[in-house]
Amino acid sequence: MSNVKSTSHTLLKSINQQKVLHLIFSEYPISRVELAQKTGLSTQTVTNIVNRLLQDKVIIEGEPQALESGSGRKRVPLLISASRYCAIGLELSGSSAKGALYNFRNERLASFELRENGYSSEEDLLRVVRGVLNNLVEKVPNTSELKGIGVSVHGLVDSSQGMLLRSPGLGWKRIPLGELLEEEFTVPVYLENDTNLLALNENMGGSLALSRNNVTFKFDRGIGGAIVVEKQLVTGSSFVAGEVGHIKTFSAPFDYPCYCGGKGCLTTLASAHGIGKNIGVTLESFAERLRSEEPEAVQLAGILMAAITNTIANTVTLLNPDRVLITGSVLKALGSVLISELEAQVLANVPETCRSLAFIHKEDSPDGTALAVGLVLQNVFKIPIDQLSL
Repeated sequence: MSNVKSTSHTLLKSINQQKVLHLIFSEYPISRVELAQKTGLSTQTVTNIVNRLLQDKVIIEGEPQALESGSGRKRVPLLISASRYCAIGLELSGSSAKGALYNFRNERLASFELRENGYSSEEDLLRVVRGVLNNLVEKVPNTSELKGIGVSVHGLVDSSQGMLLRSPGLGWKRIPLGELLEEEFTVPVYLENDTNLLALNENMGGSLALSRNNVTFKFDRGIGGAIVVEKQLVTGSSFVAGEVGHIKTFSAPFDYPCYCGGKGCLTTLASAHGIGKNIGVTLESFAERLRSEEPEAVQLAGILMAAITNTIANTVTLLNPDRVLITGSVLKALGSVLISELEAQVLANVPETCRSLAFIHKEDSPDGTALAVGLVLQNVFKIPIDQLSL
């Protein structure tokens, strides 16, 4: 039992350090006091972590800045020590590959995007990815200072192996993307599912930083979910945990076939792609018709609301999270009034014991390329947990 407690304690210290480092990267300039406020960690814990990172020269202190009130002790900002280092973030979807080059001060140096109507083969997808990466690598001042490539994928990923399990636009096709890109560009490559990456980002230093058990739902071109239990991302035995898009929610006449082989999946109608494919209108057109209160659009919104409500309520009942984060362009199309109604309906449809949770609605998701670069940063500065002595 003592070994279990020791391992859990050491892991917690590693997680806390990554949270602090993530905030220093993403929200510079930031002080020790602000780190404690945003992470929920004690001042002493933050001080210990910062001292460790300063000692290892991972971070440095900036010039002291006067407080806004003009009085009191000056604010000492913290920042990543090597602004010359850089990384590439790539967001890969079924219709585009969007990349950006950032330095380790979270400053965007360049960006490039290639759009496609779809990929006809594995080589076609790789051609697009290589096109974006080659463009950005040419803009790196010194290639020896490129520390990695992070990839946010709108599909299923085995992040431990750098493997695409369900490739955007190509279905259930395993592609060793990490290995292929590492061979070509000779830098480490890190892959993660886009919704998992969003959840990790929000748990590190964002809206979920004070939560220990939470679920993220992203209703966008596709539908994704991410589950965090005791600050750990749950991936499942085959990396499909959180795939709420394939919960069976629609019955006839709306039980459209799904690419997974089933019928009536949430993604067939509650995603932008599903609305376009099965209803024959773009999400933008649907949103405009809903604002104009066209009867068919209002009816569809009601159907979507019921399906989304049931999905979230059942997930909350099953997992009992303390926070639920919802985001994505489909929710934005439904409008803020309907979103408030959705939250009220979820609470009304879960047991009383599960109602002590908070909803967080992010109208716009963070840029996928920036999240992918954060993935590189976490791995570059990751200190093995058995070496931590905080």
